[in-house]
Amino acid sequence: MSSRKSLVAGLVLAAIVGIVPQVHAQTLKVVIAGSSALWQTLALGAYNNGTSIVTGGGATFHWTSASNAVNLTDTRPTPVNNDAGTLWVVWDSATVPNVWVFDKVDSVVGDRCYFAQPHCNVNGSAATLSAAGAGQISTALWGADTNLPASIQALFTSGSLVSVAATDIRPEDAAFVVCRVNSALGAGTAGGSASDGLDGLGYNANNASGTCPAFPIGTTGKGVGSPILSGYPGSTGAANVLAFNISGKDPFSDTTIPTYTVVSVGAAPIVFVIERDKGQLTNLTNASEIQLQQAFSGTDCDAGAFGLPAGPISINLREPLSGTMNTTEATVFRRPTVYPNPVLGLSQEAHVDAPVNNPLKAQAGTCLAGAGARYRAIGTGEEVKSVLNSGANYGHDGIGYTFFSYGNVSSIANNTAYGYVQLNGVDPIFQTYGSTLDPGQPATAGTLPAAANLPATCAGGAGSFPCSEHDIWKNGFSFPTLRNGTYRAWSEQRLISNGTGATNAAALVKASNIFVVNAVPDYVPAAAVTGTTDLGLKLVRSHYQQKSGSGALLGGTPVNSPEKGGDMGGYIIPTLIGVTTAAQTQLIQNESSADSNLGPVERQ
Repeated sequence: MSSRKSLVAGLVLAAIVGIVPQVHAQTLKVVIAGSSALWQTLALGAYNNGTSIVTGGGATFHWTSASNAVNLTDTRPTPVNNDAGTLWVVWDSATVPNVWVFDKVDSVVGDRCYFAQPHCNVNGSAATLSAAGAGQISTALWGADTNLPASIQALFTSGSLVSVAATDIRPEDAAFVVCRVNSALGAGTAGGSASDGLDGLGYNANNASGTCPAFPIGTTGKGVGSPILSGYPGSTGAANVLAFNISGKDPFSDTTIPTYTVVSVGAAPIVFVIERDKGQLTNLTNASEIQLQQAFSGTDCDAGAFGLPAGPISINLREPLSGTMNTTEATVFRRPTVYPNPVLGLSQEAHVDAPVNNPLKAQAGTCLAGAGARYRAIGTGEEVKSVLNSGANYGHDGIGYTFFSYGNVSSIANNTAYGYVQLNGVDPIFQTYGSTLDPGQPATAGTLPAAANLPATCAGGAGSFPCSEHDIWKNGFSFPTLRNGTYRAWSEQRLISNGTGATNAAALVKASNIFVVNAVPDYVPAAAVTGTTDLGLKLVRSHYQQKSGSGALLGGTPVNSPEKGGDMGGYIIPTLIGVTTAAQTQLIQNESSADSNLGPVERQ
């Protein structure tokens, strides 16, 4: 992403007054912005093996942009705000082509761009859109890109409004996140002495810690915080901080925010990944939540935090607007607050002191002990690259985290110099760590799986996608420890929209679910998948009332099914034991423990 703030005046005017060419209404099915975790899998669902997901559409084509080449423009502030993203476009051969679009940024940016009134618009330069496709998704999965027709290029040279958000966390959680980031560092009034001083993270001193600014924003800068900067060597990456609401009125425009629909896609595990060839983390196979909290909070930036011989390591944090970061924060590090009781766990934002140390880049004082250092990465690609190049950049092993997908980890997969670790003794991907029980599991313990590890029974043959989940896992179903509830760090991924957009999003999810079972198993489908034996996810995280740092309620009364309320860090409940009852809400995972079977804590 980028903090560039310039755009041609005509585009700004068109976005502000809602001038959208008529061709938009005729062709655009979805314009998605948000999570990288869903970017590839929804592309493959939209492409649908070369056949349109809309009856009568005929053959289907696709194109991808260069990385961070297509803007998401939020026209609410002055000057306008641009976040750079990576675009895929899928279209069919109907007389008036149906078009699906996804601009990849972060979850909370996607949420903001959908809830913003007016919505952000997706736009690119004529040179970017007329260029040959960048091949961002493997040709083995969907062939070579096709150049964009001029009529489709025109949709984005003029700018098309976002109609769907792709997110790793619920809207209520996204609202909490942006208020936490876009406020002064410190304890909120709701937490008081029970707070850890991190209800606000310090990227906007104009708002009290953890509070959400209201209309009118005024001239004090309450709506726009300082960009979160990358600490990766040579990177200019930044995550822009802007206020938004999910109900009521937009804090910039005072425009009423429409009701919305949440479409569940599926659940994916967070995986802690390491470089392990420099000696410091070579023997790390398992980490408890307590050990991870010690390292990522800066309490002990050393291999010794994991019970290994002392030695420097690089510890790589994601930006706090990331759905990946907040899923990990709520399930492994700092639990959802239960004020007036003390904070449970240790935040990975501890000792960062954002007003001073932005970017986070190994500054003195950000680690209290140990010979290593902490760094900030912006985006999934940069987080994985930080682990990939830890030895090259710093001379020692490093650790980070990501939502698992074959695409997300491809640069460090099938390589014994890199790997992943168990959490609390539970493998996030396979049934048993270090075994060859599952046919798609690499022979060397803890090596991340790649296409090269796929068995000969796959439809694509040995070492090739497409490959059904039934061929990769012995029991026939993906991510068995996530499905059985023993792996604790995961989140359900969702699309947010309304009206026709929600209908089209649901059709896209249906196509993606079929593809993920039969071709590239990147997540557990949220519901049973018609035409397959996959019964979907039989778990739910308890939903709870999300609150700002001042104690203001964010979103309506929580319900587990149909879901309302925050759920990042919610307690894991089997859906068969009555998730609709009031007694099942307001529960969160217990505090830091090496025991994956701890009972819940009740959120106040």
